[in-house]
Amino acid sequence: MRWIGLAAVVLVFAIVACGSQTAPPNLLIVHFDAGSDAPDDVVDAPVDADQPDANPYLGGPCVDDGQCDDMIACTYDSCDQTSRRCLNVPDDTLCDNGIYCDGKERCVPRHGCESGPVVSCSVNACDIARCVEATKSCAHTARDVDQDGDPDSHCAPGHDCDDLNPNVSSLHAEVCSNGIDDNCNGQIDEMPCVTPHGGTCADAIATAGAGTYALSTIGSDKTFATSCSVTNASAGQNVVAAVTVPAGPNVDLEVWATTSSVEVAVALQGMCGQPSSELGCGSGQGATSVRARARNVSPGTYYAVVTTQSPAAVELKVAFLTPTPPPTNVDCASAAPIQPGTPTTVSIVDPPTSLPSACTVGGVAFPLLHDLAAAATASTGELTYSFALTQAQDVRVYGSVLEGSGTPIVGLRDPACAGAGDELSCRRGSSVPIYERALPPGTYVVTVAATSPIDASILVDLSPPTAAPPDQACASAPPIAPNATIAFDLNSHNDAVKDGCYPGHPNAAYDLTLPVASDVLLVERVAQSVDQGGVSLDAPACTANIACATGGTPVRVGKRNVPPGDYRAVVSDQLGLQGTLDALVRPTVAPTIIPAGGADTCAAAVDASAGGFFTGDTSTAHSDYSNPCDAPTSLPGGAPDQVLALTLAAKGRVVLDMEGSTYTTTLDVRQGPSCPGTPVTGACYVGFDPQRSFLDLELPAGQYWIIVDGYSEERGEWNLDVRVLPP
Repeated sequence: MRWIGLAAVVLVFAIVACGSQTAPPNLLIVHFDAGSDAPDDVVDAPVDADQPDANPYLGGPCVDDGQCDDMIACTYDSCDQTSRRCLNVPDDTLCDNGIYCDGKERCVPRHGCESGPVVSCSVNACDIARCVEATKSCAHTARDVDQDGDPDSHCAPGHDCDDLNPNVSSLHAEVCSNGIDDNCNGQIDEMPCVTPHGGTCADAIATAGAGTYALSTIGSDKTFATSCSVTNASAGQNVVAAVTVPAGPNVDLEVWATTSSVEVAVALQGMCGQPSSELGCGSGQGATSVRARARNVSPGTYYAVVTTQSPAAVELKVAFLTPTPPPTNVDCASAAPIQPGTPTTVSIVDPPTSLPSACTVGGVAFPLLHDLAAAATASTGELTYSFALTQAQDVRVYGSVLEGSGTPIVGLRDPACAGAGDELSCRRGSSVPIYERALPPGTYVVTVAATSPIDASILVDLSPPTAAPPDQACASAPPIAPNATIAFDLNSHNDAVKDGCYPGHPNAAYDLTLPVASDVLLVERVAQSVDQGGVSLDAPACTANIACATGGTPVRVGKRNVPPGDYRAVVSDQLGLQGTLDALVRPTVAPTIIPAGGADTCAAAVDASAGGFFTGDTSTAHSDYSNPCDAPTSLPGGAPDQVLALTLAAKGRVVLDMEGSTYTTTLDVRQGPSCPGTPVTGACYVGFDPQRSFLDLELPAGQYWIIVDGYSEERGEWNLDVRVLPP
């Protein structure tokens, strides 16, 4: 195919391997005709490195690949047989340290891997921006000097009218007869207004003994300081209730604070408004029902300080209990016996934290989006319980919530117990139990913590030992062929593969053999919107992962230029359900680097018909083509875009993966003899998630156009892995 005229020059690099391995065919130069919509011919042509549009990665003269090893690990080295010059193509992905916020590492010719500038999220003086590693994106918050949750008035007109007073904002209710414009609507003491109660110690809400009481933080200010609070304490409101313990013996004073949907915290004080007199405090990220307990208090008046994240009605339940000492089963040595087969009620109030767990450090990685409680970090310590096995047994440990809105965090530890490596498994939530197969005789410890103070039920269930299926052990992992799809069922599996990718969840391993250096893409599919998965590429022993990803379906992880050898593809999921795994493998290819301004229009589209790995940058491109899954934008055509051409001579499967891109990408595939063609059903994908856009399409023979775009006018550097496979 020849395109008449030289409208642009795009360098397309063919299959090579890093270092001085397999050499590519001749360097290809694609000539474009500005008046044409499709490539007419691709021809071999000599390259003059002195010309301004010559390949910038050409080096000195050569006759074979052995003369071109530049000793830089992140370049693909070969002798280009057309120009008779060395070709050293850099690949930034080989320098990637897996951390998004520290910036994109670069492969610099003649230097090797170098750090890039850290991700800058700032927009303007009114924007408080931060880089979020979990989502690989920037989070933006409007400037809010008094931290009341309402943007400053000079940044968001019509909002906070007093940037120095957290008790005045457009989010606050108008309070009657206080001479203040509390709600920032330009009026003072207008109707309707509220008269809050319990906003000061002098106005504390009286309770008449044990029972349930209705409180409200609507119109209240943030007056009281407590050791625990809601997530954004400065933007909270609180009220205080006076609780009188009647004459008689000492009691444990317990209060529960519950809202319908607003985060709440509650603290007990011996002296109203005196943080140093605090006797107990209960909170948890996102918790809507929490408790605090003051142990063994004498008759008298105590004060319950209730804080909500936003104005809300609160139910306060007060109980006087028989005094009990704090639990002593808080470490391995003091674990309380638990009877297998019998549910045990665990009251998590105020235990210390002493044992390391994979499930309580920094919250759970990549929680299901609808499971906000599971996303919260543990706010309590753990209680410990022990049971003994006299013979090998299968063990399942169930945890469920009896009262409170927190999430139980349950762990199972082997007889050594104390160290981080002694935790056999752990689980957050009650959807699936911990499962350990054929545990040998010995004494085991169950740990129970939570994201907020709760009452939980714990059940240890024993059954005869069962043999592990072959895919539960890395040594016996069944094979998965390159470019094959297998189905798996994790219903009877446990967390046998300890590679650190998705700890605490059932998993399975498959043997993947690479005959040559390869680009590997593993794609796991689990139940949509219900389940969550993890997939990793491991060395044969599975003691640590080479690459790992977790999240909602499809979960995928890619690794370029993996040396030949034996590997393991490991899948896991949250619920122990069925799924599929694709192991997509091709001999490693050098990246096709689209230069700034390249592939900006259909006339300059880069040919991707043979597949490959493409990189580009839409920052300086133009907004030419809109896509059907974009948000409404002010720019005609939406975000800047770049275009690739794809010609299928026969029906095929086309997999497009944009993992590693730096912004919210949109991938749009269109069909037609002329560009940009017509949209293909189901072939537009917005990469809101950290793994960016992904499409797996069955396409009939024909001409297609791949438009690399951005969502809501976003732009930046992108990667696109293109794999063309049999249907």
